[in-house]
Amino acid sequence: MPTRTVELIKHPMRVRALEVRAIKRPGPLYQLLTLGGDDLADFESPSPTDHVGLVPASDAGLVLPDVVDDRLRWPAGERPPMREYTVRRFDPTANEIDVRVLLHGNGPVARWAAEAQVGDRVGVTGPRSSKIMPDGFANYLLVGDLTAVPAIARWLGVLPEGAAAQVLIAARSEDDVIELKCPQPIWVLWLTDLEIPEADHLPLALEQLKLHSDDTFAWAAGEAVAMKEVRRVLLEDHALPRENVKVTGYWRREQPDFDYDAPLEA
Repeated sequence: MPTRTVELIKHPMRVRALEVRAIKRPGPLYQLLTLGGDDLADFESPSPTDHVGLVPASDAGLVLPDVVDDRLRWPAGERPPMREYTVRRFDPTANEIDVRVLLHGNGPVARWAAEAQVGDRVGVTGPRSSKIMPDGFANYLLVGDLTAVPAIARWLGVLPEGAAAQVLIAARSEDDVIELKCPQPIWVLWLTDLEIPEADHLPLALEQLKLHSDDTFAWAAGEAVAMKEVRRVLLEDHALPRENVKVTGYWRREQPDFDYDAPLEA
């Protein structure tokens, strides 16, 4: 039976040692890494928004935390860089996941991804939970900046049959635009050549957007401050019920250690 609410599924925290099996460059700003290994035998990823932590190996080797009381505990004095990324694809038969890394800024994990080679070792933590999105709406509105593109792409692959979809993505230029595949017709708008930071343009574009249906579920993710305004537009300007809106901050300007799972401030 179709559902109209978000279901939260908790997963036991796991730490897995994997290796890079394949590398592709779907666009100038993206590196698509296929990671695999026997440690994925009990991996679960039922939601388009599932994310995992990547812990690249250094010249000294792969340093991974222990799991104590369902929390990560790092060795004393050793805390390598770790960043969260969306699981773009999970193949349980091959024990593989795909992770699409946005090569922006100068972060240590993005630098590693840009230079990664097949056979490189990498640690993967999580996912800590899965948010099973509802499948009982007539229309789905998917909004985000470039960091949300992997989740949006996976969303489009699991849209309910017969549902409409509107996609709004803020990019930096035409070079950032990639093909988004969906088994049914969708409406997609890439916002490019912006004179203001790309994430800030999303609320302005949303204000002018006409929804395909009043029966709409909206999902949005991106820079945390911009997402607060996106949420306001969805709730106030479009008058969507709060339970029909799911907005997440993936990152925050000038805060590299922003918690991917942290709730947006009211």
